[in-house]
Amino acid sequence: MIDERPVLDVRWALPAAVGWIALVVLLPSPDRLGLAAAVAGAVSLAALVAARTWSRGGRSSSSRAVGAATAVAVSVGLAGLLLAGAAVRHDVRYPPELTALVGHTVELDATASERLTAASQVASLDVRSVTSGERMWQGRVSMLVLAPRVSGAVEVGQRVALRATVLPVEPGGDAAFVVAARGELRPGAPASGAAGRAEAMRASFRAVAADLPGDGGALLPGLTIGDTSAVPDDLRDAMRTSSLSHLTAVSGSNCAVLVALTMLVGGALGVPRAVRVVAASVVLLAFLVLVTPDASIVRATVMALVVLGHLAGSRPVSGLPVVAVAVTGMLMADPWISRDIGFALSVLATAGLVVLAAPLARLLARVMPEPLALVLAVPIAAQLACGPVLLLLDPGLPLHGVAANVLAEPAAPVATVLGLLVCVLAGWAPGAAGLVAGVAWAPASWVAAVARSVADWPAARVEWGQGVVAVGLLATLTGLVVVLVLAGRRSRARRVAAAGLVGVVVIAGGAVLGSGIGSRGSIPDDWTVAQCDVGQGDAVLVRSAASVALIDTGDDEAALDRCLDLFGVDRVDLLVLTHFDTDHVGAVAAVERRVDAALVGPTGRSADERVVERLVAAGVEVVDTRAGTSGVLGESSWEVLWPPLEGASPPPGNDASLVMRFRPTTHCRAGCLDLVALGDLGAEAQRRLSATGGPPGRVDVVKVAHHGSADQDPALYRSLGASVALVGVGADNTYGHPTDSLLAVLDETASAVARSDLDGSTAVVVDDGGLRLWRERASSSEASSTLVAASVPHPVAGGGPWPRERVPSRRRRPVSPSIRSDGTESGPPP
Repeated sequence: MIDERPVLDVRWALPAAVGWIALVVLLPSPDRLGLAAAVAGAVSLAALVAARTWSRGGRSSSSRAVGAATAVAVSVGLAGLLLAGAAVRHDVRYPPELTALVGHTVELDATASERLTAASQVASLDVRSVTSGERMWQGRVSMLVLAPRVSGAVEVGQRVALRATVLPVEPGGDAAFVVAARGELRPGAPASGAAGRAEAMRASFRAVAADLPGDGGALLPGLTIGDTSAVPDDLRDAMRTSSLSHLTAVSGSNCAVLVALTMLVGGALGVPRAVRVVAASVVLLAFLVLVTPDASIVRATVMALVVLGHLAGSRPVSGLPVVAVAVTGMLMADPWISRDIGFALSVLATAGLVVLAAPLARLLARVMPEPLALVLAVPIAAQLACGPVLLLLDPGLPLHGVAANVLAEPAAPVATVLGLLVCVLAGWAPGAAGLVAGVAWAPASWVAAVARSVADWPAARVEWGQGVVAVGLLATLTGLVVVLVLAGRRSRARRVAAAGLVGVVVIAGGAVLGSGIGSRGSIPDDWTVAQCDVGQGDAVLVRSAASVALIDTGDDEAALDRCLDLFGVDRVDLLVLTHFDTDHVGAVAAVERRVDAALVGPTGRSADERVVERLVAAGVEVVDTRAGTSGVLGESSWEVLWPPLEGASPPPGNDASLVMRFRPTTHCRAGCLDLVALGDLGAEAQRRLSATGGPPGRVDVVKVAHHGSADQDPALYRSLGASVALVGVGADNTYGHPTDSLLAVLDETASAVARSDLDGSTAVVVDDGGLRLWRERASSSEASSTLVAASVPHPVAGGGPWPRERVPSRRRRPVSPSIRSDGTESGPPP
């Protein structure tokens, strides 16, 4: 029988939750932290005094009041303590000497906190010194580097030097400082000491695993040592769609497996419990060093150590208090972790398992065998607990996640344990390590096969939506399910929860169905430009007459498919891949079979070439493109404004993004507007674009560069004077996009801002009154009445100068620099 544990101990969970919420709310206002801590301390003291006074009454009502006052005192007191800690350490996290360097280009001397390869889009560095001119700051601070460029792999703990521009960040974020790389990272001395020995073991493992084929060989390093650099984008997408992304790399479950294995083996050998606890702690800490202290692993390690401490003291372990104590300790050590979505998901998943797994298993065991009930209860509990927070990252709910986890979860720990054995053997017995790696490849391949298979199942997800209403509805639904699971069989609470659950399901089902029908029904038929909501990525549609261009694809194939279906796009005449970062080309597979011609910019990595080769294999006419290339799309002309021709072009990456301009031709009759799409250009490249005679005059619509990062040139946006600014950005992204500085510039230019994180997909319509902006998530009245003046209300001549250069196609037949959207040759634009 499944052990029943009806008593839920929330005595420390409540104060931990209150303190956590206080940090989330107040960390963005650092000047208020001290005052808030003082107020919390005063309230806590007053509650304690009240509790002491009421305790002398002796009545039952007084007992309840004493309990409530004590709970308030402890909860508010802990919140005050956490806020005070954050206030005291604010200048340590944000040294004034460094905050004064925002906007300056500096030299960094740092240590890599993660493995970096040519495919890395961001890098986490532990910075030791910052030099600006003759001034040098020395200390230790964490920095997030955008668009790092490395010529070879940089290993964990290796020293690096870098020239970068310090960008403004909003207080309270999980990254203290964000910088934009200006040039390549210059690698230095490798890690030494314990970190060096751990890196040697990781290198030996990678050497053995490099010979393993297919998805299993790509996934095994992630499952074993947390190295996901070999995981291809399509497998990463499949893991996410099937709710298996937590298995892509080492996670807290690996810590649980190691602790359980050590305790079980020790018990079988008759080792005393105290010795087993010490051995499990040593194994856990060694594992932490080997895989590098990723945030999720640190959280799992802390929780495991708390459990082991209880076991060492021969005290019973109650799951929720252990989670609460671990959360409190981590918030005290790093208050800013409270605003990390990964932290929230890790805590909620763990809490869901310890609170819901056993009761769910009891319920399921009534209708199925007990072992199967236990297997199903674990992923269901984790999905229930994390669902509302996951909506902040993805508006869709995976329907097959439980099935995928049931199929894949048993194989993951087997691959991890065998992979760790390979790490131990690889340095001194490579032959034996190779044999073990071959065995470990099988469960890793199984995990990948499950992910790919489940991702292809029909109805893999349901679009739920984002925003306060959607999250609140799912949170309410989750809360009612939790009450049903935990309440007694004949309790009044269960009856009320059941009735409420039926009502919420009806409302939610109607809302989901209605939102899909309503969105399709409210989309204006005469849209000209549409921004797809693909999360933290770019995908912009341009339509003229019957022809359609797509600028970038984002990295979520399901989201891109939904957008194309939403706007009724079956065929893409012209695909523009501004550059090859995953958030711009990751979903190219969703459109490769319906594209006629594609423009691509400079390639710099083998992964970039694979994207191009994939398009060519699908029959797409691919053209290497630079500034001066132009063509026609329906009744509009298009021109590439950036990057310049070879020799003056920046190296492949953000600053080499294709900058596109679409504008109406003289015979344009409908949907005539002027658009500039800036790719991911940084401020320096934007200034060069302006200096080389970039976008002439004002435009109607601008696709904002780099998702609204702070690395922008305000002068460029002022010269464009766009009526509408499109910002492709993911909800609650960790980069702080779009930044306040960029939004202030757009406010100065009086641009109507369309943000995919808030507005969903958006569309721009040209009518007699100017431009109309449709928003997917706005009310019907607001969506239809959002009007902005058009800077180009009537057709104008366009097309730009006819370039003399001929750009070679990647196919055998040469293609003229001016191509029509159907891929045929054309003359100069009219």
